[in-house]
Amino acid sequence: MNIRKIFDKPKIIGVCADVNAGKSNLLYHILEQLKDYEFKLYSYGLRNDVGEIKIYSIEELETITNSIIICDEYFTLFDLEDRKKRKMIENTLRLINHNNNILILCGLPENFKKFISAKLEIIFLKKCSLADFINGSRIKNICTNYKGCELGSAVLNLGVRESLVFDGLHYQKLDIPYYKRFDTKRRNVSILKRGVKRSTKCAGNVQKKLI
Repeated sequence: MNIRKIFDKPKIIGVCADVNAGKSNLLYHILEQLKDYEFKLYSYGLRNDVGEIKIYSIEELETITNSIIICDEYFTLFDLEDRKKRKMIENTLRLINHNNNILILCGLPENFKKFISAKLEIIFLKKCSLADFINGSRIKNICTNYKGCELGSAVLNLGVRESLVFDGLHYQKLDIPYYKRFDTKRRNVSILKRGVKRSTKCAGNVQKKLI
């Protein structure tokens, strides 16, 4: 699949997956595919600095023109639970085409409310728990309409280095390499470490005193 062809005109793109299913790695893969082109890049929520301008508010988003905008964990920027703010967000999304932008919204299945998923022209799906989707949402229908072997009764079971892309008409599989230099989680230390076994005598003594 040629990712570059997706970035031909203003639109809203969705990236949807469970926690730790490789959403951020997919975002960096998209940027790697576009590195031979010149474009203005803005981001919200990306942990790595890839030379873009970082934004922190809806107001900033609305002033951007002629650019690619990536919103990782976009639900922390868009307060969709507040009805008044939701109306404002709908207006913001309408400006995407007017301002000649391509907006990528990245989140969990439950983050894609009905009105958001209805605006997505391209959808990248990774491993998704079907129960987490909002019933009646377009993105859930797109996921469950797919009848490939990866779809089970409870999970769209794609590997960390795979994505299913829906372009409005067809489904395509996408292989995604692992970008070690962008993986911030690999630096996490192990919670459990091998060492001297903890003594239980202290806990036992406290228990006896309480009795």
